Amino acid sequence: MTEPVRATPDDATLVRVRGLTTVLGGKTVFDALDLDIPRGKITSIMGPSGTGKTTLLKHITGQMRADAGSIHVDGQDVAGLSREQLYKLREGVGYLFQNSALLTDFDVFENVAFPLRQHTKLPEVLIRDLVLMKLQAVGLRGAARLMPNELSGGMARRVALARAIVFDPQLILYDEPFVGLDPVALNQVLKLILTLNQTLGITSVLVSHELAAVQQIADHVILLAKGKVVAQGDPKTIADDGSPWTRQFFGGEADGPIPFRYPAGDYAAELGFAGAAK
Repeated sequence: MTEPVRATPDDATLVRVRGLTTVLGGKTVFDALDLDIPRGKITSIMGPSGTGKTTLLKHITGQMRADAGSIHVDGQDVAGLSREQLYKLREGVGYLFQNSALLTDFDVFENVAFPLRQHTKLPEVLIRDLVLMKLQAVGLRGAARLMPNELSGGMARRVALARAIVFDPQLILYDEPFVGLDPVALNQVLKLILTLNQTLGITSVLVSHELAAVQQIADHVILLAKGKVVAQGDPKTIADDGSPWTRQFFGGEADGPIPFRYPAGDYAAELGFAGAAK
């Protein structure tokens, strides 16, 4: 087997994106996008709906291929990996889906055990110990035999997090982890993300619209719009930088660099008014 394609190692950067260009359905999602994800930190990817935040996560894990540019994860060129190498890379990446994506016919224990059963030949006693350790880490060891429909939204998100860390990943990708959570559950998930990042020394990439939540835990914020990075920095700096992009996004303004109206032709002409623009 050939060795993974690697770039020059950079201890400070785990994910390096250069010149990423993606066109979907005729729409340019990324336009020569450049960004870095620092190693061992919590980075939040923010931006208006439809700017490709989830698409970026799919590029990082090799689920989607870009039209141009490159993504390196821990020095490995994702697009240059063989199928086996890509699967190996993914073992080091935990993914928390937006809707938790628990298997409804499996109980909590079996949901967390599922990746171990699918991708390893570990003995049952070791699988049991690993699953219980991960459930203990998220405070749900006592819920091991509950079914997904017996869980609250916050508990389901924590079970999904236990499954995401079952392989002790170096990188965890969180896709909108706070959606639909009440304040108590949201704070529990926030605490877990921060604690796991600090105790395990992992790198976290967090896609979210919740600025207040992001400000509590993120080390670095990247704001995407129109296929580019339009602002980045620590949460306080980026929220107060006064640029039109950050003012509109974080201030919730209806119109600005991100227009309220989708591009359209002349309104009067479309309505058929006499004397419309010629």
